[in-house]
Amino acid sequence: MLTDEQVAEFHRNGFLNGGRVLDDAGVQELRDELQRVLDTGPEGFPEDGPRPVLFHNMVRDREPERCVWQIVNIWEVSGAYQRLIHHPFIVDAISRLTEADELMVWHDQIQYKPAGYGGVTSWHQDAPLWPIIRPMTPVSAWVALDDATVENGCMWMTPGSHQWGNQIEFLRTQAHLNQVEDFGRIEGFTPPGGNGAEKAKKVAPRPWPVKTGEVSFHHSLTWHGSPFNRSDQPRRAIAMHYMTGASRFVASGQHVMKAFVDLPDGAPMNQAGEHFPFVMRNGKPAALAG
Repeated sequence: MLTDEQVAEFHRNGFLNGGRVLDDAGVQELRDELQRVLDTGPEGFPEDGPRPVLFHNMVRDREPERCVWQIVNIWEVSGAYQRLIHHPFIVDAISRLTEADELMVWHDQIQYKPAGYGGVTSWHQDAPLWPIIRPMTPVSAWVALDDATVENGCMWMTPGSHQWGNQIEFLRTQAHLNQVEDFGRIEGFTPPGGNGAEKAKKVAPRPWPVKTGEVSFHHSLTWHGSPFNRSDQPRRAIAMHYMTGASRFVASGQHVMKAFVDLPDGAPMNQAGEHFPFVMRNGKPAALAG
């Protein structure tokens, strides 16, 4: 269980390392499952059977010689990843950080930067990229399957940025930052003022290394991204995004998960069905679907 001090750190900074949640055997099982899915390939899953929602190189259009494999909802084709989204420590931590006693999976996503040619994930915030749910999905859990280091393209975080509102349009102006040497040089933004000593005084990005098997939590408005992986080490990880029971469907938005929502505008997402499984009900862990 997270301590009160850890919860306070998360609310102050907008991110937190929750410590190791997977042993070596658990990490290897997930690596093996990821390799199985990669070997199967985007076209290898049956059209009428379980398949990832999205499976592509997310940077091919802007970086043809580079790669960041993005696999959305790998849990739907892997029992190991399905168990991970229900991990007791992770689910309890999300509940504590959101103060919610009902949680569902919004979606998961593998982000794998191969050694030597792993591409850039530009500076961004998560919530503005998920316009079919409101209020915003508050907290994500990011589990490292390799040591995520400065050299192999670990995430960078900006302390306090979750308190600055939706700044996605400004962050898009920082897409030129892609090398580890300059990735933290965000310029041209003055944090909004406000009450409270916890308000950040300046934009001060910093690298956020995460060791193999550890979980990192971040707020969905925290500014984050990651530069090229030019090292000889891969950077494999999975992000798991959760919704609270307060989440509602926004029919006017667009997102890859919208195809799986058959609800009227404004309906609660806890009625969205099997692609958005419960991991907590009434403050208690929800059982895996049989």
